Amino acid sequence: MKRRNILWTAGILAALTLVQCHWVFPPLRRADAIITIKTTGYCASMQSTGWKFNWLGLPVSRNGKLKIVGQTASGSMAHPGTIAVDPKVFPSGTKFYIPGYGWGIAEDVGGGINRRELDLYFRQHRNAENWGEQTKKVKVWYPRT
Repeated sequence: MKRRNILWTAGILAALTLVQCHWVFPPLRRADAIITIKTTGYCASMQSTGWKFNWLGLPVSRNGKLKIVGQTASGSMAHPGTIAVDPKVFPSGTKFYIPGYGWGIAEDVGGGINRRELDLYFRQHRNAENWGEQTKKVKVWYPRT
C-alpha cells in the first residue's frame, strides 16, 4: 500500500513539473483579442538565431557576448510554446492560441520581429522551416496588471 502511494505521488510530481515547464495553461476568461497576424517558426540553432562559436569554441551572440544556447530574453530556456514577440506590442506573459501550433506564451524577444509578428519555437530546425511563414487568426490574452 505504501509503495503504491509513493509511486502515485512521484507520478503526480513528475506530471506537475512537466506541466509547469512545457505547457501553457489556458486562461479562464475570454480572449482579449482575436487578431490576424504573421507567424514564423524558429529554433535554437545557429541558422535561426544567428549565434556562432568564437575562437575558443564557445557560443556567442551576434554582438560577441557569451550565449547560453536556448535561453530566452526572460531568462528561461526555450521550449515548445515559447513565442518571441515585439515587447512594445505584446508584453512578456501574453498568452496566445495559434491554430495548428497550440498554446504559447510571450517569453522571448525577436531581433528581426517587426511590430505584429509572432516567432514560434520548435525543437527541431526542420519543423521550424516546415512551419515557414503563415498568417493565422490568433486568440490573445494580455497579462493582468
